[in-house]
Amino acid sequence: MKRNIIILSILFFLISATVLYFFVDIIYKERLGYQVNSIKQNIVSSIELTAPEIKTAFSKSDDISLLYSIEKISKINNVIETFIIDKNLNIVIHNDSLKWNKKYDDDFYKKVVSLPDVSVQNIDLQTLVYSLPLNETSVLCVKFSLKSAYKSIESLKIKLFIYCFIISLLFLFIIFYLSKLLFLYPFNKTKKYLSMNNISDKTIYSDIVNMALSCNKDQDFSIDKGIDNSLPNLLDTVFKSYVNLSDEIFIILDNKAKLVYCVDENNIILENKKIGLHIVELTKDSNLIKNISNILENPKDVINTDIGTYKINITPLKDDSDNFIGIIITGNSIKDTF
Repeated sequence: MKRNIIILSILFFLISATVLYFFVDIIYKERLGYQVNSIKQNIVSSIELTAPEIKTAFSKSDDISLLYSIEKISKINNVIETFIIDKNLNIVIHNDSLKWNKKYDDDFYKKVVSLPDVSVQNIDLQTLVYSLPLNETSVLCVKFSLKSAYKSIESLKIKLFIYCFIISLLFLFIIFYLSKLLFLYPFNKTKKYLSMNNISDKTIYSDIVNMALSCNKDQDFSIDKGIDNSLPNLLDTVFKSYVNLSDEIFIILDNKAKLVYCVDENNIILENKKIGLHIVELTKDSNLIKNISNILENPKDVINTDIGTYKINITPLKDDSDNFIGIIITGNSIKDTF
């Protein structure tokens, strides 16, 4: 039961984490698009305010006004460089004087100088170039970056992922403890009442206990019906393979953990020895019930345990076809084993 609750909690964690991941990704793309467009529009608007001055100064060969306007644009936030390039890809003027008369022979600039109208082209994902033809031979180019937008949005994305991870963990703990409260705790309490054979105390688990007990009494093997058809096979297997019948404790249960045969004179194992009753009705030893339950779930290994001063062996029995048919409980006092 607890393992199933852990698996369920982890499953909810993975589902919530996946949903929140896609939610964050949608927010990231939406915010990034908004931020990029905002920066792009602001830079282009600022350039277009100064561009007519550059166009006028260039047409009049007013070098002072031209340099002033070029420098003015280059100081706009996120602008990398401002220059005028001719059709031969030579730099006519640049905000960095070291780049004057330099040639940009990239295919990108070949495309830019050939454009007849104002345009904004991407060099790469985070770098754009605004181009404005000044005359038939020269083009104003302003290269600007969107790195600040990507950086701020990446920071937001990391924060959102951290918040979502915390939310997913909260989901995991909520589901885990809620499942324990609603399923595991009642299940364990019911097992406890069953192991104690407690049907007199009126608790919220009484109905479950009574239902479990009535279910056990209504199985194929019952006191009224006597021994079912599988018991001869069980008894035959026991008495053929188990030779040492001198054990102080010798108990046979069928494959449903109901009593078939019992030798327990000192009531070490069983308080009640009525044939046909389920183990939960025969003993209050919760550890013994747990061990038998483990064998019912996985009838492979022998379980050794101590009850008081007795060494107890709980052995699963199988027939010739390797079918699980019952359980033998044997034991002797510790002093007799030396």
